[in-house]
Amino acid sequence: MKHIIAVAIMMLLPMWATAQNESRHVSVITHAGVTIAKMNGTALTAAEKWKTGYTVGASVEFPLSQKFSLLTGADFSLIGTGFEKQKEKYASADEKLDVTYLSVPLQIKTYFSGVKGLAAHIGVQAGILLSAKDKMTIHSIRTMNLGNDVSSMYLWESYKEKKSENVSSKFRNVVIGIPLGVSYEWRHITLDASYCFELRQAINLETDNPGGWDFNNSRTARNHAIYITAGYKFTL
Repeated sequence: MKHIIAVAIMMLLPMWATAQNESRHVSVITHAGVTIAKMNGTALTAAEKWKTGYTVGASVEFPLSQKFSLLTGADFSLIGTGFEKQKEKYASADEKLDVTYLSVPLQIKTYFSGVKGLAAHIGVQAGILLSAKDKMTIHSIRTMNLGNDVSSMYLWESYKEKKSENVSSKFRNVVIGIPLGVSYEWRHITLDASYCFELRQAINLETDNPGGWDFNNSRTARNHAIYITAGYKFTL
């Protein structure tokens, strides 16, 4: 009889383990989307404005209970800031900072009992600087006198020039932030919207820089970024 019970338990054990995994399982979420970001602070002398970028990455979700999970992963995100257009009589310039980070978050995720699939998450995030570029596009009109002293004729020509400068040395290599947001899951599709408040400023240096900002007298600047992504959830 004991042997029969032992055999029955051994046969039922895989079924029991499967049932447990169905309710609490590790998942991988691949996602991609857009960022809406800007920087502000005393290091920026030009007026800032929001700019769009992109984000792509993957998250791993470890269930802690029926309602709580631990989230981690890695994301490549392009954020930075835009600047107000500079205008003169025959020229204008569009300038922006493109800053790319590898972000590694660690968050707690909680599911709402009232709405299936709806959850909120909050935690801490380290951003490793990959690149920072100051990009400027100059639009101008050239004129050339084709006449003489008595009668003149002018030729007008539209001109466009693009400039890019590596300014990674002006930024900290690592920044720390607090991400918080909400997500919704429908079957295997996920939608997520989050904001990251930066605790450690991206810029805090004592150097001068001729451009849309001025790193003088230990002036600082901080990132503000909103992330909107769609993804697919795989169950392991």
